[in-house]
Amino acid sequence: MRFPHRRARRATPGSRRSILLPALVATVALGALAPPAAGYQDQSPKELVESARKVQKEFEMFRQSRIPVEQERQGGGCDERIGRICIWFGGAEESDFPAERSEVKAARVEMISHLLYVHERVKDPWVLGQLVHYMTEDGGIGSAERMARECGIDEEWWCHMLRGYVLHVYGNVISAREAFDEGLRTMPPEELDRWTAVRYVIPRNEAEAYQKLDPDARAAWWSTYWRLSDPLFLVEGNDRLTDHLARWVQARNFEDAETPQMFWEEDAEETLIRYGRIQGWSRTHAPQRSGAGGARGFTLQDTRRVVGHHDPMSRGYLFPERFMESPADVPPESWITAPREARTWYAPPYAPDFRGLESQVGRFRRGEDMLVVGAYAPEPVRAPSTKVAATPSFDGTDRGSPARPAPTGPVQAALFLVPVDGADWVVTGGEDARGVLTLRAPPGEYVSSLEVYDADGERAWRARQGIKQTPMIPGLVALSDLVLLAPGAPFPTSLDEAVPHVRPGVRIAQGERFTVVWEVYGLRVEEPARVTIGFTQGRPDFLTRVGDFLGIVEPDDPVEVTFDDPGPDGIQSAFRAVELELPELEPGNYTLHLRLDLPGREPSITSRPIIVE
Repeated sequence: MRFPHRRARRATPGSRRSILLPALVATVALGALAPPAAGYQDQSPKELVESARKVQKEFEMFRQSRIPVEQERQGGGCDERIGRICIWFGGAEESDFPAERSEVKAARVEMISHLLYVHERVKDPWVLGQLVHYMTEDGGIGSAERMARECGIDEEWWCHMLRGYVLHVYGNVISAREAFDEGLRTMPPEELDRWTAVRYVIPRNEAEAYQKLDPDARAAWWSTYWRLSDPLFLVEGNDRLTDHLARWVQARNFEDAETPQMFWEEDAEETLIRYGRIQGWSRTHAPQRSGAGGARGFTLQDTRRVVGHHDPMSRGYLFPERFMESPADVPPESWITAPREARTWYAPPYAPDFRGLESQVGRFRRGEDMLVVGAYAPEPVRAPSTKVAATPSFDGTDRGSPARPAPTGPVQAALFLVPVDGADWVVTGGEDARGVLTLRAPPGEYVSSLEVYDADGERAWRARQGIKQTPMIPGLVALSDLVLLAPGAPFPTSLDEAVPHVRPGVRIAQGERFTVVWEVYGLRVEEPARVTIGFTQGRPDFLTRVGDFLGIVEPDDPVEVTFDDPGPDGIQSAFRAVELELPELEPGNYTLHLRLDLPGREPSITSRPIIVE
């Protein structure tokens, strides 16, 4: 993604000015970046801070002048516009920007020297912020962290936030979170409202509703939202949250300061908070248009644009805010989104290649506990007859992205159940590149996450969805989820036999024979039941997600089979399996339904979305 903007300087009333030409900018800037002279010792604190502001401004002017200028490419306009900023999605071209020139690095070092000189004499928050920012940019992480830790200003909360920024950029997410938490805890209330606002990361109406919550409810919302927005639970810390706060640190540093791109206003702030820090800069210019009669017109307007580049592997990882009232209702993989679909972007540094995970998750009952079964495979598992060479996008549909070899192991794999009430999560793990994981937990409301992490290959896969289960009510009948078994699996007589063969995914080839299993709870001995299994086109509605249908399925054109079940020999529960042959359905999304009718009782229904290929 790139953010071009035609740069313009403020002009005095009635005047017309264009951007300074590069040669002139260089002359002015380099003269100002000389080492501090003895004359500075006689300046007042206010004058010293003003000299720091002047040097910072002229450094950024000099930096801009040293970005090579290329002719602007002909494009189709903006993919998105935020105020003055035109945003377009460049894909692999995001990495196509020139390296920083040596004279820019030298100028930065001189500017840092001047900022240090001022900071030693005046403990000013703006100067300290710029000093930490440019030290970090220059690679002096240790010096930047020490400056923030030693602080010296009255606004100690700002020092904590600066230190969190440095630690996050350095990759120490755990310590960064501790520093940020301390900064949030000690900052004034008006600052806290600003830093914990979500007006840029979620749509305006939801953000306004959040601001109207009482402080305790807002704090609970904030905690849940960022907990569920953590890209990978397998990696310690929450780098998405620390990156969000690091963006705010940078935004505050850019206020009343020069940047390579434009004067800092709210549109620039929103762009930074939503899309993250800039990786590098490039500069383009638009050719002048011909004047009347074909003559080349003369204008003082500068047609050069400074373009900011972001990580081309950025994606959207934030939890969908529309499910914050009931996170356990979030459907499978609805919140890792591709760049054009995401409101905010982020690229985990530990896994530049981050994809949706082919998976199938099912719930069963074991006494008072909930048993969760999760089968996974890092790449799509398809029948041999299919010839599709694409990986699933994050919403479960194919979009032609090139397939990549799945890891052969060892990897880190885990199944997490994250309680929506903030309690500790339940987790089980392994080192198989593909397989089946199971865990038991009390009934409740959770968000599940199946994850695979290949640290050596810097790749990760995950699949998340809401899961909830209430305790069994005596006298009622309940169904487990439907679970599909892998092709060639032996026909099971119990769930224990079926679990190792659970299919990692819900893709089924046209005409394929497959086995589906489920359990029934609360049946009486030899209580007869009528079972109806059928397919309907499309997926269940978000609020009637898998396993939670409350009504009776009545499709316009059902495809179904009905048979009688004599009931269990014992009481309470029964395992069932049936082999089905998929009818000649057109490729697409479908839902497999099972309805259980019992004499004198309400029918029970369970469903499983499938993809027909």
